[in-house]
Amino acid sequence: MTDRLTSHDPRTGLVIDSVDVTPPEELPAIVERSRKAFAGWSALTHDERRRHLKDWKQFILAHGEEIAQLIRSEAGKPLTEAYGNDVLTTLTVLDHYVRLAEKYLRPRKGNSWPFLTVRGWTEYHPRGVAGVIGPWNYPFFLPMIPIATALAAGCSVVFKPSELTPLTGRWIGESAAAAGLPADLVQVIQGGGEVGAALVSSGVDVVSFTGSTKVGRMVAVEAAKNLTPVVLELGGKDAMVVLEDADLKRAAGGAVFGAMVNAGQACISVERLYVVQSVYDRFLDHLSAAFDGVSPGSGDGKDIGPMISPRQIEVVESHVADALAKGAKVLKGGHRVDRKGGVFFEPTLLVDVDHSMLVMQEETFGPVLAIMAVRDEETALAAANDCGYGLHGSVWTTDDKRGARFASQMRTGTVAVNDVAVNFITPNLAFGGVGESGIGSNFGPDGIKSYCYPKSITSSRLRWPTTRLLGAWYPRRRPMAYWKALAKVLFRW
Repeated sequence: MTDRLTSHDPRTGLVIDSVDVTPPEELPAIVERSRKAFAGWSALTHDERRRHLKDWKQFILAHGEEIAQLIRSEAGKPLTEAYGNDVLTTLTVLDHYVRLAEKYLRPRKGNSWPFLTVRGWTEYHPRGVAGVIGPWNYPFFLPMIPIATALAAGCSVVFKPSELTPLTGRWIGESAAAAGLPADLVQVIQGGGEVGAALVSSGVDVVSFTGSTKVGRMVAVEAAKNLTPVVLELGGKDAMVVLEDADLKRAAGGAVFGAMVNAGQACISVERLYVVQSVYDRFLDHLSAAFDGVSPGSGDGKDIGPMISPRQIEVVESHVADALAKGAKVLKGGHRVDRKGGVFFEPTLLVDVDHSMLVMQEETFGPVLAIMAVRDEETALAAANDCGYGLHGSVWTTDDKRGARFASQMRTGTVAVNDVAVNFITPNLAFGGVGESGIGSNFGPDGIKSYCYPKSITSSRLRWPTTRLLGAWYPRRRPMAYWKALAKVLFRW
């Protein structure tokens, strides 16, 4: 393992800076410091923690363009996209839990029926140290979701950013300290898979991982050795369905945005597009025109940015080549573009595709959209659900009830009706996947409770314990006839 980790600008291939790699043997001491920070942080009231998180939010707001510039350098995305999709969204999540964490974690009263002599409630206590492993595609926003959520729950955090975006990860730790958060509450470690594996097995109390399904499986296996709970937000092969009554021009614009944002390097990218046959040709005209509004480049406006690495562009090229070999045709794009040392890929539209092709089954994670005509709504639903992934999807129709009904039948953790990717900026609603797309949820009460353990407490309403009143204590004095009669009285309704 090297001692330094180098960050490169994917637009140019040039070195930006480097950071020290964290030796895995240092993880026990780092986690111990985090555990001490947790003791103080968890002892604070919700209001005290809220003030700290609000200060961090204000610091990020004041330095938003600074971090956006850094994200642009490390991930290559246009500046406005870096600010809008990383900075603004991070502020949204922080603000959400500043306002609602206490409400989400209030004790929940229990219904003691049929044993009315018992009252009870469930409390939510922070688990302890949260290990967070972040991705490179949204190197600020995606790790800040679990970091902010864990802190709002009362946990401390040890965070490992992607080895491709270590500088953004470093900025997260520095900004937490600059905003006045307690020492060691947010610690940042650096390195590749070896360091990530050491974090998972280091004795942390909960693990959050955002990344590929392949690595997510390894995280789950390693965490299971210590029975460490995990929140896994993994890959997607998101389907968009256009029904015959949709606004076709608007849907075409949504498809291009959903497929091309961050050069398609998003778990919620539209990768599969199913259109009802009766409107397919008209929709394809609109879609082809919409594709003319995007181009490979590192500026704002029409540009979609570079691929993060040569390795990722090779995956994209292999999927396109596989599709062409099996009968698909390229309607737009289809090639890499080399500019000033950076590697870009043209916005690509594939037609005549089917489910034998990799581009319709495996995550491409690039600016490629594959479109397929289907007979009707029923066929579209079956095709959309014919995939191991289940993170996000969308359906387009002018009938709101039809859209909601179709969305309910899609096998995904999130669905948008007449929009794409919007679920990722609605922190009051749970966001998570099914199947190969992950375990657990982010956002809302479901997300924050992932970093807590529930503690249920009961108290007798009477002087005598309920179990004694029922006659369950030793020596047993109630005959079988009594218990059968009690069951009939309680449950005959």
